[in-house]
Amino acid sequence: MFYAGLIFYFSAQTTLPKVGLLSMLKRAFEASLFSGWIGFDKLEHFTEYAGFGFLIARALRFVGPTSMSTLRGWGVTVALGAAFGVSDEIHQYFVPGRDSSIFDVAADTLGTAFGAMVWVVFARLTRPLMGRSAPGSGRAAI
Repeated sequence: MFYAGLIFYFSAQTTLPKVGLLSMLKRAFEASLFSGWIGFDKLEHFTEYAGFGFLIARALRFVGPTSMSTLRGWGVTVALGAAFGVSDEIHQYFVPGRDSSIFDVAADTLGTAFGAMVWVVFARLTRPLMGRSAPGSGRAAI
């Protein structure tokens, strides 16, 4: 909820703060070969929602029906992230100086999917260390 609140807060800002490292990365990205294919703002959306997807997937791991499979949990995570991305873009439409775009929603959704997949891999790699059982054996598996 806190992370979603941060996304909402920054979406309500007319201008975003210039962070030193982020500005440096933006200049490097714009000088790269990828800058003609995709804007830096899409990379920002992807990264922001990758963290969101990771956190949603982690939260779903500990709540919900015990029969939730990894694929179903991943799908629920992506659907929640996409829905929040749509609501975020609708919100930005009404903020002066901001614009909304279906391409931002696409970057948000892809970022959510990536973040959820990172959680799946992380959870599977750390399960033996944490002493947890395998997916589908009594806990919601994501």
